[in-house]
Amino acid sequence: MSSRTTSSTATGTMQHGSMPQGAMTQGGMHQIPHDKIAMRAYDKWCKRGCPQGSHMQDWFEAENELRTEMSRTGQTATARR
Repeated sequence: MSSRTTSSTATGTMQHGSMPQGAMTQGGMHQIPHDKIAMRAYDKWCKRGCPQGSHMQDWFEAENELRTEMSRTGQTATARR
């Protein structure tokens, strides 16, 4: 029998050992899709030589970059497909 720990964060719901499901933009009105954050985080990780143990840093940096880009352009995440 396994149990999963969940916690609520400012960026969404997180299960222990996983990434947040999506990120709220400033003001909490729009979400940054999980797949966009995941792709950005993966690119960052690859560019840094795939170091172990940096997944959370890569994830939050990617999330912040996307949030900043969205706030500059005034676009929603869904409009950027």
